[in-house]
Amino acid sequence: MIGTVLDKYEVLQKVGEGGMATVYLGRHSTLDRAVAIKVLHPHLSSSTRNRKRFAREARAIEHLRHDNILEIFDYSGNDCHDCYIVTEFVEGQTLSDLMEEVGAMPSEVAAIVGVHLARALGYAHDHGILHRDLKPDNVMVRSEGTVKLMDFGIARFLDESQVTMTGALVGSPAFMSPEQATEESLDQRSDLFSLGTLMFFLVTGLLPFTGSNPSLILKNIIEGQRMSASELAPTLSASLADTIERLLQVDRDERFPTAHAAREALELSLAETAVDPDDPQWQLEKYVADPEGYTLRLNSHLHRVLLERGRQYLDDGDHLAALRLFNRLLAMDEDNAEVLELVQGLHAMDPDEGRAKLRPLAWLGLVAGALLLATAVVGAAQWRDEARSTPVITLPEEPAPTAPFDRITAPPTPLPVAPVPSPAAEVEPTAVPSPAPAMARVAPAPKEIPIEARRVLNPKFTEPPPPEGPVEVQFRTGRFFAEIWEDGAMIGNTRQVEPINVPPGAHRFELRNPLHKTRIIEQTLLSGQPFDQVVTLEPLDSLPMKVPASYPPDCGVNLDGKLVGQLGQLGWTIEIPDLTADHRVIVDCGAAGGVHTQLLSNLLYGAPQLAFNPTP
Repeated sequence: MIGTVLDKYEVLQKVGEGGMATVYLGRHSTLDRAVAIKVLHPHLSSSTRNRKRFAREARAIEHLRHDNILEIFDYSGNDCHDCYIVTEFVEGQTLSDLMEEVGAMPSEVAAIVGVHLARALGYAHDHGILHRDLKPDNVMVRSEGTVKLMDFGIARFLDESQVTMTGALVGSPAFMSPEQATEESLDQRSDLFSLGTLMFFLVTGLLPFTGSNPSLILKNIIEGQRMSASELAPTLSASLADTIERLLQVDRDERFPTAHAAREALELSLAETAVDPDDPQWQLEKYVADPEGYTLRLNSHLHRVLLERGRQYLDDGDHLAALRLFNRLLAMDEDNAEVLELVQGLHAMDPDEGRAKLRPLAWLGLVAGALLLATAVVGAAQWRDEARSTPVITLPEEPAPTAPFDRITAPPTPLPVAPVPSPAAEVEPTAVPSPAPAMARVAPAPKEIPIEARRVLNPKFTEPPPPEGPVEVQFRTGRFFAEIWEDGAMIGNTRQVEPINVPPGAHRFELRNPLHKTRIIEQTLLSGQPFDQVVTLEPLDSLPMKVPASYPPDCGVNLDGKLVGQLGQLGWTIEIPDLTADHRVIVDCGAAGGVHTQLLSNLLYGAPQLAFNPTP
C-alpha cells in the first residue's frame, strides 16, 4: 500500500505489523500532519458485516481524549474496501521494545508507568470502554516519556468477529484475566488483572503465568498458579508488591474496584520513597534517555530515604512499616552498616528497674532476613506455592501484617518456654542476648508468662492496667469502596491496607459511597482491643440521569419499555431505579428530533453522576 492514498491520507512507509493489522506512517494531504494508519488484515475486513462492526467500534472510542490514550483522528467508512483507523503518530517505542533494552525496571519506574496506564484505564472505563487486550505491545512510550495506551475497543471487535485466534489476535493468553480465559462476562476489573500482569512483567522481566502452550498458560491463570513478584525481585518495594498481588487476584472481587483506586495505590508507593513523577529528575523521559544513570541516581536516593523514613517509623513505634523499608534496603545492600548498627543496638538498659529491657522483638530477625533475601533470586525457580509461606523477617509479639500478601510473616518455629521461678517471686520476662550481625538465624526471645499464671504463682500479684493508646479500626466492604467519616471529616477508606488509629471511647462512623446508602456504625472502643468489622453496603434505590437542556421539553421518555413522561415534566431528569439491573432509556423527539437510545449496565461501578449519552 506504500505510495497509495486512503481518502486524504498518503501512505508513506510501513512501520510495524501485528496479528490483526499492519501499521503505516502516513501524511494528511491538506494539513501536512504525520499520522499512523492501522490497516486491518484482509481476512478481518473482507466482509461487509465486519466493516460495519469495525466502524461501530471506532465510533465508540473516537471520543476518548486523554493524554495517555492514543488519539484517533479518523476511520474508514462502511463502503471502503480496506478497514483502517488513523491515529496520532508516536515517536518512541513500545513497552516491549523498552523492556528488551533495559530488562526489569526499578519499582519506582514501573510504578510511574503503572500510574499512566491506570489513568488511561480509569478514563476509558468511566466512558464505558474496556480495553480487553492490555499488554506491552499495546503501550507506546514517547521519547519525552509520555505513555500512550493503544487499541482500545479493537479486541472487542475481534471477539465479536468470532475469528479463530492464536493468542495475539483477541487477546494475548499470558495477559488475559481468569474471567476472560473462561469466557465469562467482563468488567473493568478484567483490565485491572491485565494491568497487574503487565506490572509483574515490568518489575521482574518475567511473566507471572507461563506454560508450554496457550492452554497451560490459561489453566495457570484460572487456577492462580504463579510465583509472587517479590520472590523474583527481592528489591521490589513492599507496597508495590502488595498492589501487584491485589491486581492479580483470581477472584475479581478481591481486586481493586476501579482503575482510580489502583492508581491511588501506585501513587502511594511512589510517595513512600519521595519520588515525584513530576520532578524533572524522576520523569520517565530521563529513564528512557539514560536507564543506567537514572537507576544509579534512584538507588542513591533510596538508600537515604529508606533509612531516614525507617528510623522515623521506628521512633513513631510503627515497627512493621520500618521493617518493610529496611527489608528492601538490606536486599539492595546487605552490608549496610547503619542498618546493622540498628540491629546491634536492639537492647538497652532500663536504669529504673535495673534490668535489661528488650526493645521490639521484631528487629531480631533483620539480619536473617537480609541473608534470605540475598539468595532469593537463585532459588526462585524452585519456589512455588510453598515459598509464599517462607519467612523473611520474623515478627514475634508484633501484630500480623494487615496486607494479605506481605513478605513479612510469622516465625515458623515455636517460641522457647521461659523458666518458671518460685511462687514467692514475681515473674519477669527473660531477655535474650543481642545476636551477632553475622548470624544466619536468630532465635526468638522467651515469651512472658501469661497474667493468669502470674496470678497463681504470686497471690499478691496485681494485674497491670490496660495500656493506653489508640485503637486500630478497620472496616471491610467487599467489592465496593467506601470512605470512612467521623465528625464531618474523612478519616480513611475501606481499601487502605493499614488500620485507622482512633482514640478509645464512643464513636459514630459513617461509611459513604455515592452509589450506596450511607452506613452508620456506632461503637465504644476499648484501648488495646482492635475493631475489625465486615459491612455490607446497600445500593441506592435510584440514581438521577441528567438529560441536556438542548433536548426539546416535549420529547417523550421511555424507560425499559414504559413511558414515564416528557422531559419538560421531568425537569430533564430521569430517575433510574435498581442499580443492579440493566436498563434501556429512550428519548423520542419525534420525526424532527429523532429517537435517542442509551443502554445502562454495571451502574454500581459507574460514575455517581449519570449523563444521557445516547448511542448513535
